[in-house]
Amino acid sequence: MKKLLLFSFLFLAASFTYSQVEVSSRLQQALLQANPNDYIKVLVLLRSQVDIPALDQQLYDHNASLQQRAYQVITALKQNAENTQGPLKSYLDSRIESSDVFTYQAFWISNLFTIEAKSQVVYNLMSRIDVAEMDLDALLELDRPEEVKDYVDGIESVEPGLRIINAHLLWAQGITGQGRLVMDIDTGVYQNHPALNFKWRGNHVPSSQAWFDPAGTTVPSDCDGHGSHTMGTMVGWSPTTGDTVGVAPDAEWIAAKTICSSPHTSNSVAAFQWAIDPDGNPSTIDDMPDAINNSWYDPDVSNECSGIYKTTLDAVEAAGIAVVFSAGNNGPGTSTITKPKNINTNNVNVMCTAAIDGASYLGGNTNPIASFSSRGPSLCGGTGSLLIKPEVSAPGVSVRSSGTSTGYSVLSGTSMASPHVAGAVALLKQFAPNLTGKQILEALYNTAVDLGTA
Repeated sequence: MKKLLLFSFLFLAASFTYSQVEVSSRLQQALLQANPNDYIKVLVLLRSQVDIPALDQQLYDHNASLQQRAYQVITALKQNAENTQGPLKSYLDSRIESSDVFTYQAFWISNLFTIEAKSQVVYNLMSRIDVAEMDLDALLELDRPEEVKDYVDGIESVEPGLRIINAHLLWAQGITGQGRLVMDIDTGVYQNHPALNFKWRGNHVPSSQAWFDPAGTTVPSDCDGHGSHTMGTMVGWSPTTGDTVGVAPDAEWIAAKTICSSPHTSNSVAAFQWAIDPDGNPSTIDDMPDAINNSWYDPDVSNECSGIYKTTLDAVEAAGIAVVFSAGNNGPGTSTITKPKNINTNNVNVMCTAAIDGASYLGGNTNPIASFSSRGPSLCGGTGSLLIKPEVSAPGVSVRSSGTSTGYSVLSGTSMASPHVAGAVALLKQFAPNLTGKQILEALYNTAVDLGTA
């Protein structure tokens, strides 16, 4: 009976209360500036969406296992897409023949399409009853480091930030991230870095299950060094020198290289979709990461609270994965969290991380928050703790990690803080492997040290 009850969401998911299609201001502007024969990259969110928050709660109510949870969520999403995408696919296929549509891609993690089409097709989509929202397939940006320092390699140490968050106390108990898996959606990872190369999951599974690149590459690479730096803070450790920069030094990693030459929103949505089922089998969960670290933002998205980002990120969390973001480097003003990190379906949904100055904290400073670190409250509304953004803070000033092809660099920014949290998820998942990512984040949220008056 439980199985039948859970699958009932396949039939209750869709909302068929038709209303005018919501069109973002940036898409409207792009249409006004386009010539009739220009192709525009557009995201089209369909009206039929699985009620993920309700399904998520039902899975908790029935104490579903992690394997049952992943299967139910993935299957519900795929079946809803299969049941509802046919009419739009037929229309787009017909317009490809006339070259009005250049290409399109359908997604199931959120029931949506990315379409590259001429303006007349885009206007036609605005009158379809199966379309809820349309936005430009915009370019994402990194939460760029505020400070970059040169670093001389060869110093063997454990980074002080790891001790600040008490990772070393778990290591002493044998909790090092063994058997756990983390993921970055960033600029990639240097495959040959000595602190990372032996920890890539692709060393023992097909690379398609351990590396995602819209450009089609099959082995890890990094277009900037930023992704390698954040990955290093999660898992970096050199077996030859003992130099430890990672919170979970025995965990493995997978990665998506989407914030490079073509950092379109659709590429990161594709990365999230890949992440909840890398091997294409919804019955397996060992291929899914425990946490996904994100140090990027969408500079001018107009609907972060209920649109494409929310449906996508809610689905990732419901599948059992912890989603962690950097808060942004737009502080110290209020409500400066970079988008889409204001999303607050629950207290830890799309958890974003502020940066503290670790050296200042160790020196006794009772207000060590970095001046550049973005502040809350959330712009997505709600009351009480739902308004709290960032949810936690971690060391983000002068953080040393594996940021060059074979060496190290020192960076400052909330991008350096968030992977501390993702690494902490891996440690706690080794200790409590049957908890969901949400439950792990709640443990971190409820036991973090209160630094005092807001």
